[in-house]
Amino acid sequence: MTFTKRKSASKNAADKPKKLRVVSVRLTEEEYQQVVENCRKAGRKLSDFWRRALLNAKITALATPEDMAILRQIGSMSNNLNQLATVANATKDFKLVSWEVQTRSKELKTLYNNLSNDWKHN
Repeated sequence: MTFTKRKSASKNAADKPKKLRVVSVRLTEEEYQQVVENCRKAGRKLSDFWRRALLNAKITALATPEDMAILRQIGSMSNNLNQLATVANATKDFKLVSWEVQTRSKELKTLYNNLSNDWKHN
């Protein structure tokens, strides 16, 4: 029977923080193959590739609370415009609601301009 010497930990191993947390993600087979190919091209292990990707990714918020409040206002005003259109179509008196529509339109433009640039589709 032959014995082989076990590898000893490097001198810097004691200084490195231990990685205790595991993060998992589900991928389709195509997505997984793309990630493996990217790792191969980068010459990195899969775990190192993911760690760098996760830590260096630029994160953008879906919406600020202020934007969400404005979007809710826009939604309710759009509902009001729909109700005005229903009244105009039912009564065939479009002059009756035209002033109200113009007023709501100005308010919607003001609200739109108050949204952060992330929500504006320029």
